[in-house]
Amino acid sequence: MSKINREVIAHLEKLARIKLAPDEVEMITGQLDRIVAMVESLQTVDVTGVEPTGGMSHEKAAEGEHMRADEVAPSLGRDVVLKQAPDAAKEFFRVPRVIGRDEES
Repeated sequence: MSKINREVIAHLEKLARIKLAPDEVEMITGQLDRIVAMVESLQTVDVTGVEPTGGMSHEKAAEGEHMRADEVAPSLGRDVVLKQAPDAAKEFFRVPRVIGRDEES
């Protein structure tokens, strides 16, 4: 049974603040359903006794094995960065309001 349906896609549209055409909804529904099925099939694989890949192991990173030294380096000045911003006010970036905005139906 498909876990991805029109209701799920409508929720994703709202989260992403986009509106999909009916043909896009149909296409994305099928694609997401295949992705979910593939992930579910991966979850059935027995990995008992399989060692984690060294490059992906969070334990190794915690030990500092895969981390570079934390060194102070010069960065761009505030004025240089703000001059390149599409919209700035005083010493801040201005961005469109998204939090607290009236929800669209």
